Amino acid sequence: MKKIITFFRNVFVVIGILTVITVVSIVMLAVTISEKISKSGGFKDEVFENTLLTISTSAISGDVFAKTDYMVLNSFFTTQISLIDTLSTIQKAANDPKILGIFINMNSLKLNYAQTEELRKGLAEFKKSGKPVYVWSDSYGEIASGTKSYFLASVADKIYIQEAGAIAFNGLESTSVFFKNALEKLKIEMIGGKRKEYKTYWNTYTEDKFTEAHKESAESLLNSLFSKIAAEVSESRKIPINEVYRIANLPPLSSRQALEANFVDGIKYLDEAVGEMKTTTKFMNKMSLIRYSKSNTNFIDINELGNLPTAQPQIAVIEIPGGIHRGESDISPSGNPESSGSATIVSLLKKAWKNENVKGIILRVNSPGGSVVASETIWNQIGAMRKENKKPIIVSMGGVAASGGYYVSMGAEKIFADHCTITGSIGVVMGKTYTRDFFNMLGITFDTASTAETPNIFSALDRPTPEQMEYFEKMMDETYDSFVSRAAQGRGIEKAELEKYAKGRVWSGELAKKHGLIDEIGGFMDAFDFMKNKIGATEARLVKYPLESDIFALVFRGDEDDATSVGSRFGRLSSILNRLARIIGTLEREVNSEREFYKIEESIEID
Repeated sequence: MKKIITFFRNVFVVIGILTVITVVSIVMLAVTISEKISKSGGFKDEVFENTLLTISTSAISGDVFAKTDYMVLNSFFTTQISLIDTLSTIQKAANDPKILGIFINMNSLKLNYAQTEELRKGLAEFKKSGKPVYVWSDSYGEIASGTKSYFLASVADKIYIQEAGAIAFNGLESTSVFFKNALEKLKIEMIGGKRKEYKTYWNTYTEDKFTEAHKESAESLLNSLFSKIAAEVSESRKIPINEVYRIANLPPLSSRQALEANFVDGIKYLDEAVGEMKTTTKFMNKMSLIRYSKSNTNFIDINELGNLPTAQPQIAVIEIPGGIHRGESDISPSGNPESSGSATIVSLLKKAWKNENVKGIILRVNSPGGSVVASETIWNQIGAMRKENKKPIIVSMGGVAASGGYYVSMGAEKIFADHCTITGSIGVVMGKTYTRDFFNMLGITFDTASTAETPNIFSALDRPTPEQMEYFEKMMDETYDSFVSRAAQGRGIEKAELEKYAKGRVWSGELAKKHGLIDEIGGFMDAFDFMKNKIGATEARLVKYPLESDIFALVFRGDEDDATSVGSRFGRLSSILNRLARIIGTLEREVNSEREFYKIEESIEID
């Protein structure tokens, strides 16, 4: 009986998976047909004369968003636009006579400080066209800090806030958590170490507060970042820099206090703020940033992102986000990469390298690091390509490109970073947790049979022998020395000089440039402009990698000589479908909860 039940259960599981695949395929087909019709002239939003471009900052997230058909899932469930597409669209709007200005609703800001800096710079460039930028928010921070949102808002010609709102321009703060005391109570021991004193990750588990080096590094980083923010606010709002710092040390400003301090230009609700802009620009139509990015504006845009004629010079952009690890990148149900697998990144690099129409490659790095082995694999591939000297490879750093994120960057021909980028952290952490005493405390015991004469060096149940501890120390020394040597070689700096700025320390983009760890302060569009000049093709277009045409190519991606088993690849497909099912379940619960809400609302009688 059990076998029969199991059989039918498995049958229904297979049917369920096939059903999900079928539904996804139908949605993809429908969107593909829609896009083809759109490209042929149908369903394309027309940009009318006297149009106001509207931006909701909550819609901007991520750096790249490669244009695979799998991204249909993202557009099906939510509406988002990447930072790079946003910057390109704003640049396009500056040259479009039909666009009269930009109105920003800063209802939510998902960008990190470096991304915010790039968006702010893009808006500043837009203003050079003579077109105004207005921004409105109900509050620039309330319970949480609003420093980042006000930093972006300060670039606008006019800043509005509603009556009950506040401006929490309270500077920057970094709070670290330490688990040492908790681990001691749980009888869990951290065994290993770091190279060197500024490599703070290990401190999380071995200290109960900042070490002197940790505090020095954190304060230096925060001061560098905030000095940029304060200077920009001071210049844009024509407020003395000392006054900006004074306000940053105060509690949040009320809307009235903000108006008196010249931090805002008016206290208005959203429709009133839009009315003010209509009075200024006399706009007749409004169009969202996302709709405009997909529109046919009837003029040639040399910076448009997307699929291009094969004969046109192309610049490939490859994203390296999240943790760096061996194997394939983790892909979210929305189609966006959540991590950087060395096999995936190397595969993309090779594909872009082999494409004769690709004349240069830009790596967009936004990673705090990860596996040394995986980072070295990517670094080696970049180095091998540079030796061929067939096409340039440069790096644009995002919010963070530290440790492994710096490792993969240091071999590039040129490195761009924002002032607010966190980079460096040239250091090493190696170790493990010893948990046998913790389990013994719970009454759980273990016994092991092994062919080895000594305990497994990475086992959480065994203390390392003196010889194994010596191995740990030797490996950390060798890995750190190799990291420093390769960074010095890549940056063209004497090893002893670069060592001064290594030791596991993180730097802002400004300080990294000062110490020679990067080449230029600039965002992605600056890197793009550099690459166009480098290859001598001012009309070159960006092409986002991967170029897979559908979900199956994305899941089953691999080099021709990739020996990854079919079972493993189906495992990845199963994992993606499982996560997709969870999203569908969440949406279903939200719909059901809304139905219940309306039922409750209908049952309430109003006297």
